[in-house]
Amino acid sequence: MESRENLPLNNQSEHHFLSLHIAHKGKEKSLHVKKTHALAFCVVACLFVGGSAVTLGSYFNTKNELMTYEQQLLQVERTNRKLTQNSRALENENTEYTQNIEKLQNKAVELEQKINELENVKNNLNDQLNSINTNDSASTQLRNAVASCLVQEKPQVVGTQDFTPIVTTSFNKVTALAVQLDRINSRLNETETSFTKVATNVTETLSAYSDIPCGMPVAKGIISTGFNPEGLSTISDGRVHYGLDLSTRSKILPIVATAAGTVIEAEYHSEYGNYVLIDHGNGFVTRYAHNTENLVSAGDVVKKGDTIATTGATGQSTGIHCHYEVILNGIFQDPMDFQ
Repeated sequence: MESRENLPLNNQSEHHFLSLHIAHKGKEKSLHVKKTHALAFCVVACLFVGGSAVTLGSYFNTKNELMTYEQQLLQVERTNRKLTQNSRALENENTEYTQNIEKLQNKAVELEQKINELENVKNNLNDQLNSINTNDSASTQLRNAVASCLVQEKPQVVGTQDFTPIVTTSFNKVTALAVQLDRINSRLNETETSFTKVATNVTETLSAYSDIPCGMPVAKGIISTGFNPEGLSTISDGRVHYGLDLSTRSKILPIVATAAGTVIEAEYHSEYGNYVLIDHGNGFVTRYAHNTENLVSAGDVVKKGDTIATTGATGQSTGIHCHYEVILNGIFQDPMDFQ
């Protein structure tokens, strides 16, 4: 039997799956791959490819899951940011709510003060009206004048006030209440304006019938000689003077009564010149002297502010002026004390 090594090359090749012949430096070398080796290589290759496929599949699945988790995390972060914004909005709303409450409290205080002021004015007017002598004819005229003022200036109420409905949320309730208070405040301002006008008219009417001297008889008079009943050298020119001299700078100007009363004298006197003497009752008498012309006569009833004469320089006078005296129970008073 021949040995296997002595078999022809072709016969040996039949037992191999793949044979490679390599020539190098004049020598020939052969590389033989048996079928078992090839099969093993294929198995290994299949295992590698399969393992790689499984690994890649796991990789992509893991990557997809990671992306899903990242998206979920982003969603959670967005939700958290939204909750934070809502929380801040609630804090701002709470702050604004608190501020609105404080504003409402301040408005309530202001409204209460306005109401108190109106009540005080009303009470003062009532006191003044009650103090007037009801038997006096001038008082009857006064009451008629006051009643006329009240009728003319009585505020008109048009329809009923429609208030904003109270809505659901606390914040909107406060806002609606603020609107209501603004409307109430506006109506109070209107009422206050009208009431003040009425009060002014009543006060002016009361003042016109007041029997207490107040103010100066000449609107633009300048005091040239002061009140000096004791003749003190430190006052004016140092001579005895029982009233005030109101200079009108050479202009003839109206002289008005400083209180309501009855003219008891309107005559000429060598010292006073043309003068008017008014009895105001309650012990008060006023004198207006050196007049160019007397415009009233004894027995005339005058109100405060009525023109009774014009300034002049009659009698013992060195210039156009009005000599004004205030006498209480026969005693000369300083007219400056009745301003």
